[in-house]
Amino acid sequence: MEQPGYAERGYLREDFRVFHLRGPMEETVDWHYHTFHKIIVFLSGSASYGIEGRSYPLQPGDMVLVSRGCIHRPEAAPGAPYERIILYISPEFLRQSSTEDCELETCFSLARTQFDFVVRPGARKKELLEILHALDRACTEPDFGQALLSKGLFWQFLVQLSRGMRAHDLSYAQPGAEDEKIVAILRYLSAHLTENISIDELAARFYISKYYMMRRFRAETGYTIHNYLITKRLLLAREQIAGGMPVTQACYACGFGDYSAFSRAYRKQFGQPPSAVNRGKPGNFA
Repeated sequence: MEQPGYAERGYLREDFRVFHLRGPMEETVDWHYHTFHKIIVFLSGSASYGIEGRSYPLQPGDMVLVSRGCIHRPEAAPGAPYERIILYISPEFLRQSSTEDCELETCFSLARTQFDFVVRPGARKKELLEILHALDRACTEPDFGQALLSKGLFWQFLVQLSRGMRAHDLSYAQPGAEDEKIVAILRYLSAHLTENISIDELAARFYISKYYMMRRFRAETGYTIHNYLITKRLLLAREQIAGGMPVTQACYACGFGDYSAFSRAYRKQFGQPPSAVNRGKPGNFA
């Protein structure tokens, strides 16, 4: 029997939220996704971070870039020291705040394109952490102009982070030991998400035994190839519908061949029919 799809965790009703967590993980967290963007800045302790089947041993200052819909999990032993600052970010807020010469989702799009999700700030570490700590203080210490100051510092952090990535001043952290075939398959699935992909064709393309591929994929990601694809397509459909695309069009545009099957899978995954999506506000789902 197949496992259910990945679970959605967390919610965001604001433009962004900042959490400064100093305590250890209290329990193991399984693979999951969010309907908003997320940045985890590792400050101290002992932890790795898993994202899209890759595991990154973290160093102080490392910044994990988790786009909406990316499958991820923290990999810190319960009780181990683990200090981090986490940003929850509304994709719609970023789009509304962007300008012609400044796309605020740049840091996330670069990470997705490279299929590398942890940046190591190097020479920019001091500057970025100073902005981040100032943002943390502004969000938690009420004072005159708090909301305006918080937004200004938030934008400054994203702009400087994206500048560093575009200028290659920041390096990408190297993942730990990984199954290169499975990572290549994940990259392929991400790039061809809406296409008709069969297990047999996938195995043939990567010159790998079908049954070995299925076992390794599940071992690396926690789920079957089928559930990975279905979850990703449902998330894409949810985003498209929220952006105004008709439900039936989104069904077929996102790789589903049968509307009834799509509607059942959508309701099972999100607990509501596709028609119930809050249009115009993608990323702010409870």
